Amino acid sequence: MYTDNNLKVITEQITTHSFIVFPEDLNYAGTLFGGKVLAEMDLTAAKAARRILYNTSCNGAVTASLNKVDFKRPALLGDIIELTATITRLGRTSIDIYVHVSKENQRGEIETICDASFVFVSVKDGKPYPHQCLLLADKPESLN
Repeated sequence: MYTDNNLKVITEQITTHSFIVFPEDLNYAGTLFGGKVLAEMDLTAAKAARRILYNTSCNGAVTASLNKVDFKRPALLGDIIELTATITRLGRTSIDIYVHVSKENQRGEIETICDASFVFVSVKDGKPYPHQCLLLADKPESLN
């Protein structure tokens, strides 16, 4: 990443997070509670948003929305949950982030649990504020 013409240009930005499923993470059916997964997805996306806002005038980002989440596979006690967040688009104040969640069971088999796209809004003093960031794929010809 580098700065040019008061814009912070962001190259590919991937953030990862993981945790192991413990007994307190299980629902009454004995599988990983969906609310726990959603919270961890939001945290992973928040980390990604925070990182691109380093050295900008913004003092944070907040979750604005997330799209539909379909749980494809359950996770069980002892599974390792891996979350990967990728910045997909930057607007004036918006930050679009795709989050993929997979599980690794105790035999080492990896399967997708779910994925979703989040939209965060950059803020300053609690109000939407332009982040002045540009994703490399969106780089205008004038910056070449």
